Amino acid sequence: MSELTNTIMGVLEPIGVVVGIILAVPVFWTWFDVVIGGRRRRRRWFREVRAQPGQRPAILIVDLLTGRDIRMGVERFRTAHEALRAIPEERIIVVERSRRLTPEDIRQLAQEVREAAGRLIATGADTVHYFHAGPAAVAAIVGAELANGHRVMVYQHDPDGYHNFGPLRPDP
Repeated sequence: MSELTNTIMGVLEPIGVVVGIILAVPVFWTWFDVVIGGRRRRRRWFREVRAQPGQRPAILIVDLLTGRDIRMGVERFRTAHEALRAIPEERIIVVERSRRLTPEDIRQLAQEVREAAGRLIATGADTVHYFHAGPAAVAAIVGAELANGHRVMVYQHDPDGYHNFGPLRPDP
């Protein structure tokens, strides 16, 4: 029995050490990327935002129309305009509903708008291009959430496409 134990330990122990070292490499790599790399990315992002204000636009799409998807119309408008075309996907936030909005849904919708505003802040956006399809009451909620933070550009849809109606709040 002792001979079998010694043989197993003689074979399995070195294999266990090799497997442990192999598994330790990705664990250490992930820790390094999360701790050190994340800190480095935040510093680089902060320097970029300070050096180039107005250079990090985002798009907020609020689609509350049932049976209609405005995302494709916004994408067509976006591809036709150079400034909007350059906005990466991670800075495009969509708040949408598939069913008709009721007064009972407003509290949850307001929370979704707050979360969308938080995601916009997290991406470092300093200008928000706002596309809205739905009740005006929801536009007021979105305006209240975004009015004190970002510069918000409002777009209105007409039969011939979207038109920029300018900033939500004029710059002082």
